[in-house]
Amino acid sequence: MSLKVRNGRGLVALALLGLALAGCSGFPGGGNKAATTPDVPQVMTAADIRSTLSGKSWRFQGPNNTGTTLYADNGTSLVEVDGKGKTKGKWMTKDGQLCESFDPSPPWLPGGVPMSCYPFSRGTTPNTYQAGKAVFSPAA
Repeated sequence: MSLKVRNGRGLVALALLGLALAGCSGFPGGGNKAATTPDVPQVMTAADIRSTLSGKSWRFQGPNNTGTTLYADNGTSLVEVDGKGKTKGKWMTKDGQLCESFDPSPPWLPGGVPMSCYPFSRGTTPNTYQAGKAVFSPAA
């Protein structure tokens, strides 16, 4: 998932934690994928996204960053961006969207990131998810 930093510092890719288990074919909402176009991302409900993320860690790969995010059941998150450091955040879901905010983490994210929402769907590859421009897979 990518979040645009509002003060011109570029994109900060953030990972989704619970997305790993959501890649299973039996996951709720699995029937939403278009039958005739298997490479179209599958949009998920807020409950499906929450169930996928809660209590799990996810690797993310965005246009500018990679890392891992742990999504706690209470709506908080812990993000580690490879080569930059860690920060804490908050998360919530809406139908078809993941919303996140991030605390300031000098020097790589001095202003933090306000709550922003991004489209969230099953990826086109098994066991992956898409949030904005970032791809998520289960963290090892």
